[in-house]
Amino acid sequence: MLMVDNDAGVVENDLAGGLLACPACDGGRLGPWGWARARVLRRGGVEERWRPRRSRCGSCGVTHVLLPVRSLWRRRDGVEVIGAALVAKAAGVGHRRIAADLGVPATTVRGWLRRFEARAGFLRGQFMALAHLLDRDLGRVEPRGSPVADALEAIGVAASAAARRSGPGSVWWFVAGASAGMLLANTNSPFPVLG
Repeated sequence: MLMVDNDAGVVENDLAGGLLACPACDGGRLGPWGWARARVLRRGGVEERWRPRRSRCGSCGVTHVLLPVRSLWRRRDGVEVIGAALVAKAAGVGHRRIAADLGVPATTVRGWLRRFEARAGFLRGQFMALAHLLDRDLGRVEPRGSPVADALEAIGVAASAAARRSGPGSVWWFVAGASAGMLLANTNSPFPVLG
C-alpha cells in the first residue's frame, strides 16, 4: 500500500509518467495495474463508493494499492472525521457525544479512541522524530498532560514543520501520508519515512 494524492487525475499522471517509486525495492517505478476492490468512505455523513488504483513495480513486480490521503488503512471513515474525534477526546468530550456530533456509530468512535490511546506513546515518538527531520532547529516540545494530548501535540508540531517546508495543507491528510495510512493500525512498526 502506498499513500497518494486525493486527485485521481494526478495519480494517473504520476503512474503514466513513472513518478511513483516502489516502496518494496530500491529504484523501481510504479505503473498502472488495474483496480483494488470497491470500498466505501464515509465523510461528513456522506458515503462515497470508490475503487483504489493498483500499481505494479516495473523492477520487482510487486503490486501496491494506492490509497488517497483522505483515508486510513482499514478504516471506513475519512481521516479528517477520525482526526476531529481525536481532537474532541483530548478536549474532554466523551465518545457518545463525539459519535453523535460526527454522525458515526458510538462503537466505531470508541474503537478509534482506544486504538489511538493505546498507540499514543509510539505516535508521539514517531511524529516528534518526523518534526525534527523536517525542522532541525525545532526546540523542546512541552508535555500536555496526557498521552493522547501529547501525541496530538506532536502531530501538530510535525504538521506545522511540514507546512513551513512545503506550504499549507490539511493536517489530517499530512498525518495519513506520514503514517502510511497506519495511524490506527495494529502495528507499531516505524513510519516509512523514518525507517
